[in-house]
Amino acid sequence: MPVEDASRRSRSPRKRPASAQPTGMTDEFQASVERTRQALEVLAERWKKDDVGQSLRGLLEDSSGLSEQGFKWSKEVGLSYVLPTQALGCEAIFKNVAKDGLRASTNGGPPATTHRGIIVAPAPPCGHGVFATCKLKKGERLGEYTGEIRSYDIWCDEIKARKKAARGSEASSPFIREELYAAWAGSGPAGAGIVVDACALGNTMRFINCSCSPCCTFKSFGTGSENHSRLQVVATRDIEAGEQLSVDYGWYHDPATLDEIRNEALIAYTADLPELQGLALPATAAPEG
Repeated sequence: MPVEDASRRSRSPRKRPASAQPTGMTDEFQASVERTRQALEVLAERWKKDDVGQSLRGLLEDSSGLSEQGFKWSKEVGLSYVLPTQALGCEAIFKNVAKDGLRASTNGGPPATTHRGIIVAPAPPCGHGVFATCKLKKGERLGEYTGEIRSYDIWCDEIKARKKAARGSEASSPFIREELYAAWAGSGPAGAGIVVDACALGNTMRFINCSCSPCCTFKSFGTGSENHSRLQVVATRDIEAGEQLSVDYGWYHDPATLDEIRNEALIAYTADLPELQGLALPATAAPEG
């Protein structure tokens, strides 16, 4: 019977127990999940009397609410917290992608990093939103708004076609989901307009919701040779931890859209008028003398 070579045996690698096996990204993922859960717990307490708080509790109770897919998405765009699984609706990109024969501007330096103090979380009725996990100061740059660089005319035609297919009308209002992620980026090479569309491709800032009283704004920078700019999200006032960030996308400010909204509101009111009149309270009888 052959004798085992002791020197070879001593050099053979020992198999570690499963619990001691190196896990690489799994360890990083678990740490990121724990950090994200802690931030969501604080948000849930801050919003406990609101629908946002209920949605946050639902996310915390969902074992699949924070996944490795969301972790990978966050790493791609520089987000410090894990993106909720239900928010995985677009491809993550770190810098703009040009379409329609345009060129993405590289002026202004490398892609602006995402502020470490912001998180994406449920924000009913708007799906998801961006929240502050720490105090943010007025003027702080919170991240670049990335997406597809689109010719406004071509983008508009595509939106109209989607509306026509979905409801048989090209009317500006009501809006559809596909047009809610576009931000104006300049007049462009032909003067017809350029938008950064973050519907299909984008980063953390695509989740920032619209408000008539926003706490942030889009700031143009890095204007390129084709007369359109990159966009950064900047705080317009001091922001407390737990607040939801917002900007004014401004689409409803153009005269054509405002006129259409007013006209459609008038049509709806006129159609409902007979029923509204039927709900009128009877006249109060005059008191007897």
